[in-house]
Amino acid sequence: MSLADDVKARIDIVELIGDYVPELKRSGRNYHARCPFHQERTPSFVVFPDRQTWRCFGACATGGDVFSFVMKHDGLDFTAALRELANRAGVHIPERRDAERARDPLYGVNEAAQQFFRDALIADRGAQARAYASGRRLSEEAVARFGVGYAPGSGDELLRSLTALGFERGLVFAAGLATGGENGPERDMFRGRLTFPLRNEDGLIAGFAGRSLDGSEPKYLNTPRTSVFDKGRMLYGLDRARESIGAERVAVVVEGYMDVIAAHEHGLRNVVASMGTALTEQQVALLKARAGTIILALDADAAGQEAMRRSLRTAWELAGAVVEGRPGVRNRPSDADSLRVAIIEGGKDPDELIRADAAQFRRLLDDAAPVVDFLIGAETALLDLATPEGQSEAVNQLLPLILAITNWAEQERYLQRLADLVGVPFDRLRDLARQRQAQPPPPRRRAASSAPPPGEEAPPVPAASPRDALEERVLALLAQHPDRWKDAAEVAPEHFRRPENRAILGAVQESAALDEALARLDGGLAAELTRIAESPLPPGDRQQRAAEWRECLRRLEERHLRELKAQEQAAFAESAPEDAPSDRAYLDAVAEQARETNERLRDVFARGGGSSRG
Repeated sequence: MSLADDVKARIDIVELIGDYVPELKRSGRNYHARCPFHQERTPSFVVFPDRQTWRCFGACATGGDVFSFVMKHDGLDFTAALRELANRAGVHIPERRDAERARDPLYGVNEAAQQFFRDALIADRGAQARAYASGRRLSEEAVARFGVGYAPGSGDELLRSLTALGFERGLVFAAGLATGGENGPERDMFRGRLTFPLRNEDGLIAGFAGRSLDGSEPKYLNTPRTSVFDKGRMLYGLDRARESIGAERVAVVVEGYMDVIAAHEHGLRNVVASMGTALTEQQVALLKARAGTIILALDADAAGQEAMRRSLRTAWELAGAVVEGRPGVRNRPSDADSLRVAIIEGGKDPDELIRADAAQFRRLLDDAAPVVDFLIGAETALLDLATPEGQSEAVNQLLPLILAITNWAEQERYLQRLADLVGVPFDRLRDLARQRQAQPPPPRRRAASSAPPPGEEAPPVPAASPRDALEERVLALLAQHPDRWKDAAEVAPEHFRRPENRAILGAVQESAALDEALARLDGGLAAELTRIAESPLPPGDRQQRAAEWRECLRRLEERHLRELKAQEQAAFAESAPEDAPSDRAYLDAVAEQARETNERLRDVFARGGGSSRG
């Protein structure tokens, strides 16, 4: 039995939904209430205790199990819903961090180094560091919560302390905590600096950053790349921000560690930092797995730099709505709002502004401009649009950004704006846009290996987990055939029975390639997709694969429709709930969905040549 199955077996769906919907009442074998997902007068929401499912026979026309209910009601992803329901059921979820810590000893030596830095901060020799933190208005609570510490200025004190604790010298060097040897003296990496532990999304310390206290350069020093630390694959504060990001569906990205700490201290808990780098594909994937909108908070000087504009263009390509060659992919942002820019004027960092006026910072975030609007203004301000050269450069710079918008109405609006700016007839610009859209997109790199990168490998799912062969065949066809990936949008998530497979399908539908889907998944789900991607499929040519794909989708739909028919028959077998205005209103709603189900079944049978396989 898988972990999800164990949780489902321990939770009574009537009791669960009753806690969310107090008016839920028994009527015959089932339970009824007004749907919690839309306004209605006649109760059309039904819970089927025999099947441990729910369904709305009203405007929603949706249903599912305990996982789908909690995910829909609370706005959670599958992993968060599993944790929530596991806590309710008293089922222990093995901590992923324990498995990672056991797998890579660098986490252990980093934890020991963190204790050393914390002890040094509170000792007498940490007075200068404490004074600096106080001057930056870091409260004692924030210092403790974010693990701020101090690295003494002596040469190799940390190295000597860690080896005295039993850590091998080579391990300390491998963690990036010490440098030198052979041709030079052995020294601690961080000396005379305020330290910030850099945790991965699961809270494990992967590295450190050190802030100079005396103005010496570099101002910030980071752990070099190790088997567990790569700042291009991490976001500072994500371990603390991920739940708020998932709940609000908005992620705010700042540059520095102090900015994140100040934001969280003032209740802005969906803020993370890119640690001084432009957003990378891996960082965007981490955020888009939880948020529909990403807001970059920039100071005015940074926003005016060419390097920043280049990074914004790249970030838009990564975070924008389009997946090249995959129009209409569900669950991806479909407009220009998926990436926004908030400009902080007055020469202030987010840290300074938040501490001076958190309400103003919130207003800046609310007023953040879509990145396309920002870049149109920033790019055209540097060009002479009165010359043919300036007009051509503006079109070359901005047209690709506009074409990355899949919402056709917005795309037309931005094309008209660009046409007005450069003085080009709109029809001519639209023709050029169509020509560029018709060009074949450059091939996207597929991961050389479907395994996660070093230090990010997820623990396997329980070996005894049951499978759904039909759902796994669909996922395998997608994962193993890049030319099939574009068809992921054809799969209806509600046709999948297993919540784990629905979560994997969602990651696939929101991603452009296997490596991106793996980055979106957490824990055993990434390992499960890796297993499916590596499972053998029987040989077949493209035509056979296409036929197999169509048959799999047809069988999934037929199975789903048969389950709906069973629910409809159960609903017809009883009267409407007592507080319904009339039996007729409720039964008419059931009948309407039943007619639609019958029509869809007839269509499925026709596509299958009269088959009735389940």
